[in-house]
Amino acid sequence: MAQDFPARPLTLVVPYPPGSATDVLARLLAPKLSESMRQNVIVENRGGASTNLGTEFVARAAPDGYTVLIQAPNIATNEFAFKTLRWKRDDFTPVTLLVRWSNVLVAGPSATVRDFKQLAAASKANPAAYNYGSPGVGSLAHLAIEILKQRGHLTMEHVAFTGPAPMMTSLFGGHIQYAATNPANFMSHLREGKHRLTPLVVLGAQRDPSLPEVPALAELGITGVESNGWLGALVPARTPLPVVARLNAELLKALKAPDVQERLRSLYLEPMGSTPDEFGRFIEAEHRKWADAARAAGIQPE
Repeated sequence: MAQDFPARPLTLVVPYPPGSATDVLARLLAPKLSESMRQNVIVENRGGASTNLGTEFVARAAPDGYTVLIQAPNIATNEFAFKTLRWKRDDFTPVTLLVRWSNVLVAGPSATVRDFKQLAAASKANPAAYNYGSPGVGSLAHLAIEILKQRGHLTMEHVAFTGPAPMMTSLFGGHIQYAATNPANFMSHLREGKHRLTPLVVLGAQRDPSLPEVPALAELGITGVESNGWLGALVPARTPLPVVARLNAELLKALKAPDVQERLRSLYLEPMGSTPDEFGRFIEAEHRKWADAARAAGIQPE
């Protein structure tokens, strides 16, 4: 089967609206795959319900390698963020880890407090006065802030969105005060000064190279919160292993292209790459880590 694959166009399913980092990555890889595999590669956006709509679509697709999910950590976290899901991790075969990035807490135009330590104190004194947005329930950005809340570092209302694009639109418009997101979603606006944005803290142990002046949580004495985001490729379970291996090889080839690497780094995404087995183990480790974190933070499925 792998010798004949692909015999028709492939679809990269992005479970987010257009404009997200996931969408950009898929559209960057698609022409490389199309050229290498000599078939059209279509990017299809199926956003909504914290990626559940697009994820379910791929879970139910034929296990033939022609429908590929480009997914964020929701594949590892949504099972404990939602009471009812129409898919499970066993519905998928991992192909490869693609990229990773930092998550950052950013103050928007309507934020009155623009320093993390001051925000921590102010939010505890007046909890109803502060809110933050995340790309969706169960996202790593959401979980990281909820852990900070559970540990007494912040007291803020969570506002969930259906992806980073609508979240950032709301932040720019002053409808939410803060957002937990990755640099790709705000750095161009920060550089151009289009909006009054202030990155407050990197939600992890290390500073982000694109924001060298912004401290990481660990520097502020807050450890055990590591919210690096990532994107990877998966296919429906029972996809033949030779087809999975072909997709892995083609995706790694596309990911290693110098122009792709340069473009990814300009988007504040670190190129990765892995074998299918390595990616599978990584997903399981992420699931265990964030399931434990969600329980510790008292996050209940919605």
